[in-house]
Amino acid sequence: MRTPPLLAGIALLSLALVGCGSRAHPPAATRLPAGFVPQAMAATGAGDFWLLGRTGCDAGRCFAVARTADGGRSFTTSAAPSLPANGDVPELERSGADDGFLLVPGLHPLLYATHDGARTWRRSTLQGVLAFTTAGGSAYAVTARCSRAGCVDYRFARAPASGGAWHVTRLPFAPDGSVLELAARSDDVWLLATAAGGRTAGHDVLARSTDAGRTFAWGAGPCVPGLGGELAPAGGGTVWAVCPTGMEAGAWRSSDGGVRFAAVRTPELVNSAELAPASPDVAALVGSGTPARILHTDDGGATWATARTPRGATSVASLAFVDAKVGYALAQTGWNAQAKVQRVAVWRTTDGGASWARVRLR
Repeated sequence: MRTPPLLAGIALLSLALVGCGSRAHPPAATRLPAGFVPQAMAATGAGDFWLLGRTGCDAGRCFAVARTADGGRSFTTSAAPSLPANGDVPELERSGADDGFLLVPGLHPLLYATHDGARTWRRSTLQGVLAFTTAGGSAYAVTARCSRAGCVDYRFARAPASGGAWHVTRLPFAPDGSVLELAARSDDVWLLATAAGGRTAGHDVLARSTDAGRTFAWGAGPCVPGLGGELAPAGGGTVWAVCPTGMEAGAWRSSDGGVRFAAVRTPELVNSAELAPASPDVAALVGSGTPARILHTDDGGATWATARTPRGATSVASLAFVDAKVGYALAQTGWNAQAKVQRVAVWRTTDGGASWARVRLR
């Protein structure tokens, strides 16, 4: 999953930010705001998820965070920070019940954090966030000083997800650019990027940590240099990967924590393909044609079948599992010309991705 960052000893600002000129502590709504359109989603349990969504307001682009603990039957809604209208889709990350992070990517990314269940958000002073993730109660980030000419001064940061001081070190290798992937599960952390100076030929570099980022070992990664890729750890030493090739994408799987990867045979995939594992052998994959369809495997990628999904989706923008059976997806279902936004539906699976149903948002 991709998102936020930070620098050594820099705490989050104590100024809470809210969107659309709202009061600092607006009363929580019990229903979704009028015109609410989901943009990002983060779940921590079978029925516990947050939605970051656009809402109508005088400014034209305001955001709210809708929280549910009963699978979408009811929501509590509060204001999100005021976010720039730069065209980049915000990213939402959660750790536990109350801790969450919101990243606006781009050349000048912004990071916000909440530690009270999305009721208030605080902006980080950290600049140059390239990647962010959480796992096992910790938050991890990669930062750099970037301009249109490139990036320098790469750093790796880790801290308790509940807040506190950040411990910052240099990366285990110098990346060649801002295209990189950061993933974590429990105390295992992976960093995928192209090494600067041509230190490797024909493949990216994958740095691996088993002690929450305190130390790293690194070797060959599964992806093509300069094109990036997505890592999806599944536990038990299994790490899935999707790697763009320029014309299409390929899937890979490791059973030894990322030391070695084997190619996974799949139907033809587009460069933006996304894979989400439910377990070491069960995964869902999207990115193989129009209209959008989700593929499903329960044998480690040896075979794939088309999952049963609601009709009408043009693309699936987000896909993730919270346990071995339950997962969620955000599916685009068309263009709302009047509001000038994509229509977005929430899908849920309870059988490891073999079938999906639409969640009715109230």
